[in-house]
Amino acid sequence: MVKKLQVFEAPSITVSFDPNVCRHSGVCVRTLPAAFDTRRARWIDPAAAGADEVAAAVQKCPSGALQFYSNPAGDPAATARLAQRVLVNQVARCMAESDTRPARAGAVCTALARARGYDFVGIYDVLPAELAVVGWHGEPPVHQRFSRDSGLCGAAVKSGMPQLVNDVTLDPRYLPTSVATRSELIVPVVNPATQEVVGTIDVASNRCDTFGGEDVTLVEAFSRAVASLWTEHS
Repeated sequence: MVKKLQVFEAPSITVSFDPNVCRHSGVCVRTLPAAFDTRRARWIDPAAAGADEVAAAVQKCPSGALQFYSNPAGDPAATARLAQRVLVNQVARCMAESDTRPARAGAVCTALARARGYDFVGIYDVLPAELAVVGWHGEPPVHQRFSRDSGLCGAAVKSGMPQLVNDVTLDPRYLPTSVATRSELIVPVVNPATQEVVGTIDVASNRCDTFGGEDVTLVEAFSRAVASLWTEHS
């Protein structure tokens, strides 16, 4: 069973703890017992010591289970790193809790859509001659199977690079996901062993100018987190 990522917030620093990778070395507790005390229900209190002290203690964690984010409310990069870590953990839990491949695909699509407020998220298989949807969140896609050379998905497969279009009415490559779609982001899924593009992540919004670099980074992390949908078929 995959355990939930724990997040502990204070005004100047936030700490996350991943129980799935913790080695229980006790380094944090010995280094800064004021902030790290397993006798408490919420065993990490980042406000109980200075932010620099908390950061230094976290950096001593030998497993990487602890991570810190300095002033995430005022640092977009820290906010993005934390959001990515939370999403990847949620994806791992969805994958572990669903019985079939389509169910896992649908569950992780929902997790991504809810994390960012996307109107549609779809996962597609790259087959020899076509792309086929595996699972989605939102309205069913208009085209559930189509030529692997078609649309922005086809462009992502061919180039191996994300395709971001913030007004699909201006891009002749666009193959409709929904009549309401105005922005679309496609990220390829790469098999880490073969470096082959085996799938695509299709993210769509009903508003123009929705996506930016933060979305690309997050969906790329998502694509790596769901790669086992192809490497561990069931």
